[in-house]
Amino acid sequence: MTASQLPSSDLVYDTTSVYTKIFIGLQLAGLIGNIVTLIIAYFSPVTRQATWYNCIIMWCIYSIAFLLLFFSGHYHDPSPPFDLCLIQSALIHAASPSATAATLALVIQLYFSVYSALNLHPIPYQSLWLKIILAFPYATGSILVALFLVLSLIDPSTTTFNITAYCAVNQIIPGRITAGLTIALVIPMMIIDGLIYARLRKHWSEFRASQLGRYTSMIIRASLFSICAFVALCAGFGFFLVVFAQDPTEPIDQVVPRLLLAYNILNIFLSIFPVAVMLIFGTHEDILRRLFFCERHEMNSVSEHAVPIKDTNDG
Repeated sequence: MTASQLPSSDLVYDTTSVYTKIFIGLQLAGLIGNIVTLIIAYFSPVTRQATWYNCIIMWCIYSIAFLLLFFSGHYHDPSPPFDLCLIQSALIHAASPSATAATLALVIQLYFSVYSALNLHPIPYQSLWLKIILAFPYATGSILVALFLVLSLIDPSTTTFNITAYCAVNQIIPGRITAGLTIALVIPMMIIDGLIYARLRKHWSEFRASQLGRYTSMIIRASLFSICAFVALCAGFGFFLVVFAQDPTEPIDQVVPRLLLAYNILNIFLSIFPVAVMLIFGTHEDILRRLFFCERHEMNSVSEHAVPIKDTNDG
């Protein structure tokens, strides 16, 4: 048998392997850490914009999507229920673009903050834009889940799944849509980060004198995660090109081990993001003080990246 004849049943993975345990462990750590971050931040005297909470929530949903098979009790089943795999496959293919969209929304919010601090007024139609970017991740996720469910149900009798630590539909289109959208969202994230730093460099003294001068760490954290996402995407894309370039005549005894290793390493990449979110956004001073029950200094209820609420319809 050759690579072109490889059936999906040959791509069922060992759920007791070290790679799989690392994947599950990192996803659980990211999920628990981000939930704890949300709870502590909610009761913190430092107020935060809705985009910050949106970002953490969407990365929690990201982890839940990948852990659905684990939580369901069918984790070690060689053939999990079709409906369960169908739902999880749709969720995981929608999770990455949705979580990336939420991170992009946070970066856009930060740009609004910098613009407002330096120009002493919000951008035109700012209130409307804020509502749009808040809804964008949820709209993206809902549309993608519906699309992937339809693609999988066009002919259910021919729909099969690759079973790793989760179910992924054995189709090319969902994976390409997910990868393409994620990259398309990371690119403007990097561009906006560049615009933020360009403005800060040009007007650093004014920014330091503004109310936002105390909260430059939020900008640094969001930019750091954007860079991490970009580097990971580039590495994953390069790895994909090298490892998944199949020779149709390659013997199956060579194909399967290579694909197993490829999926295992890519899964580790997927599991790192929630942990990165936890470490980058969950290590603000007020959160760490409450987490470790440290005494805190009196803190004013000032937004991490507040912007003037006054709207304008100029321009």
